Amino acid sequence: MKKRLGKSSKRMAAAVMAAVLAFGLTACGDSGSSSVNSGGTPAETGAVQSEGDQVGTDEKEEVTIDIFMDSAGENPMTAGIQEDPVAQYIKEQTGVTLNVVLFSNEKQQAMAASGDLYDVNRMGLQYITPLIQAGAVQSLDDYLQYAPSMAEGFSEMVNYSKGYLSNGENKMYAICARGKSQPSPLATSRYGNFIRWEWYKEAGSPEINSIDDFLNLLKTIQEKHPQTESGKKTYGISRFNDWGLNNTLSDPIIWKYCAQYGLNDLSSFSIPDLEYIDLYNENHMYWITADMYFKANQMGILDPETYTQKNEDYSQKISEGQVFFSSMEWDFDAGNAELNKNGGTDKYVDIPWADTAEFPAWISRASEFGMAARTFVVSSKCDETKLKGIMRLFDFVFSEDGARSIMNGPKGITWDYDENGVAVFTEDCKQKMKENPDYLLEQGANRYLGLVGQDYDALAVSEANKGDYIDIRLNKEFVEENMTEADKDYCDFYGVDVPLEVSTKRENQSTIHEGYINLMPAENPTNIQRSVTKISDYLQQAVPAMVFSQTREEYDQKFAEIQAELKNMGYDEVTAYYKDAWETAKTNYDALTGK
Repeated sequence: MKKRLGKSSKRMAAAVMAAVLAFGLTACGDSGSSSVNSGGTPAETGAVQSEGDQVGTDEKEEVTIDIFMDSAGENPMTAGIQEDPVAQYIKEQTGVTLNVVLFSNEKQQAMAASGDLYDVNRMGLQYITPLIQAGAVQSLDDYLQYAPSMAEGFSEMVNYSKGYLSNGENKMYAICARGKSQPSPLATSRYGNFIRWEWYKEAGSPEINSIDDFLNLLKTIQEKHPQTESGKKTYGISRFNDWGLNNTLSDPIIWKYCAQYGLNDLSSFSIPDLEYIDLYNENHMYWITADMYFKANQMGILDPETYTQKNEDYSQKISEGQVFFSSMEWDFDAGNAELNKNGGTDKYVDIPWADTAEFPAWISRASEFGMAARTFVVSSKCDETKLKGIMRLFDFVFSEDGARSIMNGPKGITWDYDENGVAVFTEDCKQKMKENPDYLLEQGANRYLGLVGQDYDALAVSEANKGDYIDIRLNKEFVEENMTEADKDYCDFYGVDVPLEVSTKRENQSTIHEGYINLMPAENPTNIQRSVTKISDYLQQAVPAMVFSQTREEYDQKFAEIQAELKNMGYDEVTAYYKDAWETAKTNYDALTGK
């Protein structure tokens, strides 16, 4: 049976909705306080303004904006006024000084319930309709002229926002960042099978033609490296329980290679054919993962704290070398940086599973409407000066120049256009990067990825750069010039020029269009949500108990019990509701995109 991929979706908070309707008046937050219709595709509109064009005729009056947003992992921010070179460049180009309030789910929920918003706020989709009804957020229609890179270059996102995030008013209240109108290969922050290259070779470089082959590889590595240098026991697989049910009960390596994606906590779909998959289907990503983890536990390679620890605990184990596989590339950023400083002869790399029809690996992504988890709203209490500044800011982050500056550092300092209009690193920057691997980070690169309008690995649409990544570091020429010995060995082994081609040259690969996910309901009817919460809480306990069964017979018995209990808890009604919503989402997606 073909198995398929899943990704985290936030649990909907229906209980908060009633509280949100009781919003009181909210201030827009003084500096330092705590508190267009279709314009064609980006290629048609050329949504890449120079800094002189980005802000139209506005005088760029200086303004400080309080913004509630998350911090990037690679180059984290501290709260307060931002003063790094990228922040200074943003101020120079837009007149906006960023005063950052760091995001947390708890604070988001409290803000939604009280109506006490900052100027700009990352906010879950489930909160937006009640915020509109309470008059707490600002319609942006009258200010779209100040953000042509967004309004014209990402018109599908604008139309989606007006049609589905406006309380039926057909106005633009929400901005969904991290857009990617055209699919491109995932070149950064990827999911996969990340293992230390020298350890893979030490294990005999086996092909991975099945999940059993994958587990046997991890077992072989564990046998050769049973303890860390400090004497702690090692594990092949470990997870955590505080990123939502999808991240707890399904492993992203299954998302990547089996091409299945989560719609919510209780259903998923096949990326290649958009087939809806519910929990009665043994090929649901939860059950593929559970079976894999059961086998791993039987082999002694599953961390016994997999279902009880937090991501912070898991990350600590990664950093201490207790876990030698991760399905998330960023887990090994620090490890790879250290290996690179030690000569670059070793590296954590994505070891591909077999290029077969059983593994139609998720390689590319489009985010036509932006990413739901990067949705921003503006307080209705902002005055006109702040509103113009906010829209200049979003024009900047959706423009090619702005997105590239967020990813690579300030234009004119770290990068610029050559005589042919191609974006390149400056000679001074190249020299400084050789002398100091952290130079771009010190210039503010990747610090504001939580705000960037174009996705981390979006392709450029400007004529001279068309087909290249906006992030210069991802383009083939730069990668080839900067490969380590481990990169070269890895590429030689797989017969490719650069590491990304190990994925992109697969015959069996798939592309996800995340716009489908955006069109699923952000909130559910009360009776459905009640069942969703009850079933999710049940699975949080029942699935780990099944995984840690002593025998296959016990595992099978517990699986049957789970299936029966799902029916008893009203899952038939829940999955019928989600399936209908999925079919509606597919229809609406086609209407919005013309695909």
